[in-house]
Amino acid sequence: MKISPPKLKIDDSKPFDDALFGRQEFATSLTLLIRSISDNLVIFVNAPWGAGKTTFSSMWRSSLRHEGLDVIYFDAYAADYFDDPFVSFSGEILGLIDKRFPEQGRSLSEGLEFKKTAVEVGKRLVGLGTKIALRAATLGAIESAHIEELKDLGTDIATGISDIGADVVEERIQNYCKEKDALQSFKASLAKLAAKVREKQNFPLTIIVDELDRCRPSFALELLERIKHLFDVENVAFVLLVNRDQIESYIKTVYGDVDARSYLLKFGTLFVDLPNEVLKPSIVYMKGHREYCESLFNYYGLNAITPNGRFLITWMSFCFRHFNVSLREMERIFGMLTVYYSASSDPGRSEGPQDFLVTLLSILKVKQPSIYHLMRKGNITAEGFYEQTKLDIMQVDGDSFNPEWAKGSLDCFIMSDEEFKAATAKNDSAKKVSGWLPKIAETYSDRRRVIPYFCNQLDRFAVS
Repeated sequence: MKISPPKLKIDDSKPFDDALFGRQEFATSLTLLIRSISDNLVIFVNAPWGAGKTTFSSMWRSSLRHEGLDVIYFDAYAADYFDDPFVSFSGEILGLIDKRFPEQGRSLSEGLEFKKTAVEVGKRLVGLGTKIALRAATLGAIESAHIEELKDLGTDIATGISDIGADVVEERIQNYCKEKDALQSFKASLAKLAAKVREKQNFPLTIIVDELDRCRPSFALELLERIKHLFDVENVAFVLLVNRDQIESYIKTVYGDVDARSYLLKFGTLFVDLPNEVLKPSIVYMKGHREYCESLFNYYGLNAITPNGRFLITWMSFCFRHFNVSLREMERIFGMLTVYYSASSDPGRSEGPQDFLVTLLSILKVKQPSIYHLMRKGNITAEGFYEQTKLDIMQVDGDSFNPEWAKGSLDCFIMSDEEFKAATAKNDSAKKVSGWLPKIAETYSDRRRVIPYFCNQLDRFAVS
């Protein structure tokens, strides 16, 4: 058995073979959109953490390579240790030029011009003028803290920084025109280079930015500022894969109580959500939670130890959708189940609700830990449980799965003594739960200790 998530393997000839939720169609639309528009594009592709943004990026880039298109992939988190993302962007662009124009290499006139202007801008970015210009352009204000930042910019600038006065400010004002010219020259050279790339591959100079929401807030926002003010030229497209809520929280962290959503709109041309569910009806079959659930079930080897495998796959896929479980969370839950079964001396392969109950507890431990802890202590009623989880109204889309059976099994273990007596005393209630209440009550001498017992088994080993 395995406890680590499966490694991503992409067949370059069929990169979207294992894609979920119609993401191949989404990638096709994204490619057509970028190819059709010559304006500067900044597209935010939003999805929660663990929803598969990096996996989608890898599949999409593979499909673009299969079409003969070269794009730049920029891992923002890996570049977080740089003082300024401008240097990283410029280096990646020059690397693409070397790849796209191997005969001419850096001798390409557009490449040489771009390198020269990039170096000039890079030098000036450590100065006060550009830092103030970029801040003022986005917020309309210059904070005194920006002066303090100069202390870390290098020995030449830092010397005598505590004595900054009118002479230094005057010098910076005199140099403002030079810095403005340097920025304009850089953007002009970038536009020429991007036009050359478009001409070569009938596709713009495209930079895919990933892991931005894992960076330091200051670095992440500075990267957005660089994109907005230095790279906004025709035939340059940025696709940023982000958790939008996290980026908006960064904005508030850095700039205080501002309208983070409106502020973020200044940086993007388009905002779109990465598909994360199967929309019905559809004329094209799409893989979704059930297919990935089945794949993980087999990968972790659970198919070899659970006689109720088909039922559990159906049950878990419904729960994953009901609780909005991300792909990464699905992997974590399956890892938890694998550890549980591997460490269990008597996993109990007899027919009954055990596997059904353990899988539900694993999901709750990840998605609703507060409810899980109450269940572990036996401190929750059936009424409170359903009010929090809404499992009694879970949608199953007409599948053969019987939600009443699941509710009946849960009722037995969760109900207080008063709830249990009231339910079993009524014939209509007994029929509603398919007779499971009295049957399970006969099987377990102390039904209220069943859930705490399995929680204890799940908690023996922590799965990160």
